[in-house]
Amino acid sequence: MNIKEFKANALALKQQLKEITENDFLTDFRFLEEIPTFPGQYWEFKLSLLDSDCEKEISKSIGFLVSSGNLKNPNLSINDFFSNNDFVEEEIYTLDENHVFDCLIPLLRKYDEYENLGYSVTIHLYSFIIGGDEWLRQLCEEFVLIIHLDEENYDTLSIGTMQSQRYKIKTVDANRTNFFIVPFDKCRYFNNYSKVEEYYDMKYYEYEVAFSFAGEDRELVDEIADQLRKANIRVFYDMYETVSLWGKDLYTHLDEIYRKKSKYCVMFLSNNYKEKVWTNHERESAQARAFTEREEYILPIRLDDTEIPGIRPTTGYIDGTLFTASEIAGFIRSKVKGM
Repeated sequence: MNIKEFKANALALKQQLKEITENDFLTDFRFLEEIPTFPGQYWEFKLSLLDSDCEKEISKSIGFLVSSGNLKNPNLSINDFFSNNDFVEEEIYTLDENHVFDCLIPLLRKYDEYENLGYSVTIHLYSFIIGGDEWLRQLCEEFVLIIHLDEENYDTLSIGTMQSQRYKIKTVDANRTNFFIVPFDKCRYFNNYSKVEEYYDMKYYEYEVAFSFAGEDRELVDEIADQLRKANIRVFYDMYETVSLWGKDLYTHLDEIYRKKSKYCVMFLSNNYKEKVWTNHERESAQARAFTEREEYILPIRLDDTEIPGIRPTTGYIDGTLFTASEIAGFIRSKVKGM
C-alpha cells in the first residue's frame, strides 16, 4: 500500500466515523475534521499502525468529537473530564452491541498488507482538553478505547477499554479539602492524597463488589463481571485474580476478601451454591462481616428456590431468572454507585 492509498483509506474511515457520529450516537456530538480551538473537552479518533516490536508507528488523526450538550466541560473540571469519558465509553459499547461499527470492518481489512508485515492496525479514541495550564492538560488526557479487527476472526470487530482503574481521592490544600475521581496512574499529580469512597471520608475498599458463586453458575457470573469491569467497577472475580491467588493460603485470603476488603458481596444462590465447600466458607466470612455492619452488605441473587443457611427469607433479593446479565450488572452498578 503506497502513501496515496493509505491516505485514501484513512479518509474513508474518517467519513464513516462522521456518519456514525451524526446518525447513530445517542448523545449530541458533532464530528470535526480539524482540531478544535475553543476551551473544553474533546475526543480524537486516531488511526495507528504499530509494529510488533513497538518501535515503529504510523499514526494519523481521523477526526474529533465535540459535544454540543452537557459533555462540553467548558470549566475544565477534572471530575467531569473522567466522568465524561466513562459516559462516552459506555455509549460506544452500547452502539457496538447493535453492530453500529461493523461498517468499519471492510475499511480496516484494507490494511491487510500492514498486518502481514507485522503491524497491528487500530483506531484509538483519545480524550483531551484545550485550555488550562500544563499541569491540568497533562492530567486531563486519557486513551478511552481501542477498536480493531478481532485477532481470531477478521470478520468481527473488537472494542476494548484502555482506561485505568478509577480511584476516589481526597486532597487538602491550604486548608481546603477537595475530592476527585481519577485513574490510579493520575494520582501522582496530587500531593498528599488519600483514597476514600464516594465524596465522603468513607473507608476505601480494594473491591467494590465480591462475587460468591458455584462453578456451575459461572456462565452468568462471567457475563455480569465483564459488564461491571467495562464500567470500571472494582470486582473480585476469581478469573481476574489468577496471578494474585497463585500460591496464597486461600482459606485465609478469601476470608480477608469477603470479610474485610469488599464494599458489597453479591451471592448467586442456588442448590449448587449450597452444596459447595468453598461457597460456604465465603458465605460464612460475608455473614461475619454483615453481622457487624449497620448497612446492607450481602446482596443475594436467587437462581432457584434453594434455602441457604443464614440468608433470611425476609432479605431483599433479585430473582436472577427474571433479568438478563446486563440488567443485573446495571442493578449492581447502581447499588455500588449509590444511585
